[in-house]
Amino acid sequence: MKSPLNSTPTLLAVALVAILGVAGPAAAQRTQGQPAKSKVQAAAAAEVASEQAEAARASAQTAREATSVSGGVYTTINQQADAANKAANDAVNAAHDARSAQAAAESSANPRQGAVEASEAASAATSASLQAQASADNAMQQAYPQPAPAPAPAYTGAQPKQEVHATSSPPNSTLANKVNFEALDANRDGALSKTEVSSETMISADFNKIDANHDGRITKAELAGGK
Repeated sequence: MKSPLNSTPTLLAVALVAILGVAGPAAAQRTQGQPAKSKVQAAAAAEVASEQAEAARASAQTAREATSVSGGVYTTINQQADAANKAANDAVNAAHDARSAQAAAESSANPRQGAVEASEAASAATSASLQAQASADNAMQQAYPQPAPAPAPAYTGAQPKQEVHATSSPPNSTLANKVNFEALDANRDGALSKTEVSSETMISADFNKIDANHDGRITKAELAGGK
């Protein structure tokens, strides 16, 4: 797939026109009495107009190439190509006007009017080139659409926290190795009551299962899986 046209040359041309200061009657006032400067500005504007006409023609060609996917049917791609072609013609006409204005500036004793007309023609050529480029980009995007991104995996919510039960502990991973028996044994009687293990969910959840002799207290042996 061909990529859309790069807009950098057009943007540079717009910046060049602005830097030259040839943007209309105000520029004519500034260059009045400076024939040499007016001629230089007219020549620069004519050059910009010619470059923009060339860029517009390239955009129109790209748009026409995009119509190859239409299979002979007139589609919106063809509409964009027609728009690009019209804009390119406008840019070419503006470039011709700019060259004529440049010639007038070169041959006139007071070339300021030619500089103004060349500037206006350069601005028109730039606008037409931008339109041709936009139409060509649209044609390319319609002819070669980007594939849709793959959908993100469906969110199923947080996975439930697995509780560890004494009866499911592997042989070398007993609760006795996972809890601090002495810290839980508040009254130091060598056994844990339900009150003492209330903050330790691993034990309190299965207290009755761990309490093998069902005396309401858990010893170290019972915590380790013995009796």
